[in-house]
Amino acid sequence: MDYIDKIFKTVSIKDSRRIIELYFQELYCFAPLSNKALSQKLLLPVPIVTAIKNEGIRLGILEQCSGGVGLTHNGKEYVEQALGFKGIDLCLYRRLAESEQARDAYADALSKKYRAAFDERPVADVALDQAQCTVQTAFRRALLCLANGTLTGRQIVCMGDDDFVSLAIGFLLKELYPGPSICPTHIHVLEMDGRYIECLERLAGRFALPISCERVDLRMPLPPHLCGRFDCLFTDPPYTQEGASLFLSRAISVLKEESGLRIFFSFGNKSATEVYFLQKCFQLHGLAIKEMFTRFNEYMGASLLGNKGQLFVLETTERTRALFPLEKRGRDDIYTADRNLRQNRYRCRQCGKVYAVGKEAEYQTIRELKKQGCNVCGATVFDRLHKNGNTDKKQYLPLGHHILADFYNCDPEKLDDVEQIRTFMHEAAVSAGATIVQENFHKYAPVGVSGVVVIQESHLTIHTWPECGYAAVDLFTCGTNVRPWTAFDYLQERLGCAKVEYSDLIRGAYERLSLLRYSETEQPAVRRKKRQRYDASSKWNRRARSLTDCSVLSK
Repeated sequence: MDYIDKIFKTVSIKDSRRIIELYFQELYCFAPLSNKALSQKLLLPVPIVTAIKNEGIRLGILEQCSGGVGLTHNGKEYVEQALGFKGIDLCLYRRLAESEQARDAYADALSKKYRAAFDERPVADVALDQAQCTVQTAFRRALLCLANGTLTGRQIVCMGDDDFVSLAIGFLLKELYPGPSICPTHIHVLEMDGRYIECLERLAGRFALPISCERVDLRMPLPPHLCGRFDCLFTDPPYTQEGASLFLSRAISVLKEESGLRIFFSFGNKSATEVYFLQKCFQLHGLAIKEMFTRFNEYMGASLLGNKGQLFVLETTERTRALFPLEKRGRDDIYTADRNLRQNRYRCRQCGKVYAVGKEAEYQTIRELKKQGCNVCGATVFDRLHKNGNTDKKQYLPLGHHILADFYNCDPEKLDDVEQIRTFMHEAAVSAGATIVQENFHKYAPVGVSGVVVIQESHLTIHTWPECGYAAVDLFTCGTNVRPWTAFDYLQERLGCAKVEYSDLIRGAYERLSLLRYSETEQPAVRRKKRQRYDASSKWNRRARSLTDCSVLSK
């Protein structure tokens, strides 16, 4: 019997099924525990903890004992089988689960023990935004997985793994399961660089680690067999908003359709504005930020990033959805070099010949130039020349900003009053700084209102369904003088809207370099190509049928 599922369905709880798993993990490792102690560990109200306990006692897997609640013999066997604790070194697991200091010390110890294996990593390919983390960082990520209760008995996927996090997880499991029993956790690596796949497969075979690898280009449609397979995911995507958006969508597609699953998402430290739009990208994918570590990752040679990077612990929710459908091709321009056509110039120190290095140049990286050497004198030392402006920078001209809003649970009386709707729309346009040209509103029988405010900068429209408490609002503005979000906020308040969903698009974008369909505004903005239409057959309605790009574009 699946006791966790049984308790989850019986107890009225807003959290995901995973919280019941954590409840049993805590009891297996640290029982007996009082209701108060469990409440504090799991951040659950005491009545919910008590209800879980009572249902577990009724099912015969929990028991009240001196000091609190514990697992019965059947309960322990169930946890070992269902949650992967059979054969584990429980003393080591307890020590690592309880103390961050113990985890840091153990990461240092493991990095020394297994450093030779990590030294076999291929050279990073900067054209693919590869920047390898230190061995200690790889083990710290693996131990963070343990601390979140997502290590044992899981199907873990590493989406891109030039950091060899899969290897660190494999070695950690090797320490936790010292006996002959089969490790219940499996790690699957999705990587497009064949060098890393070959190296990981060789090391996994040498050390008998539960790692398998598959060559996948995430810009291409995902193989169907990967959909909905995994419980936990690690990724360190290209440090562009386009790369982050695509990798998040692919991550959601390969995870199981459940709330409470963890995504360990590493990213470079950016400005506050860029972090804001990255977090907005998380929101548009329906992901919650559980933890944020600004200096968690340390990289080898990533001097432009100060050798440090941040790590987000994300959690799936009932609103999680992949904005890039797995069966559709994603964007090609997800790497830093794709977003910046700038070429740097280097002069040979010996003979003085100048070479262009960068996107669409003969040499894409300075490493390639040094490897080839100067074709005049053969020297391998080059000096970077001073920049005199950036004439190659792409310039984009978006024509309009379009907000499509669904206002739910509005005041029905207001939605059916054509004069109030006219007033609200007029005042919304004025508050946004628009220049009104014409207004036209119509009252339907028996209920409903439609109207448009034509503005010099385009239009604002509304269609209401009073019987449903719903209004569809369309705000289209051109130029930079109008503030459409001000109109959005004003209408949401005046209509008494309790719930809102929206799409935020940049319309009619083109660039002077004749590369069509990729837009960029003077200020960062969220661009989405098509409005989402959700598949009602999906458990969460999370797989959008049309390609929706929520990437954040910045200069």
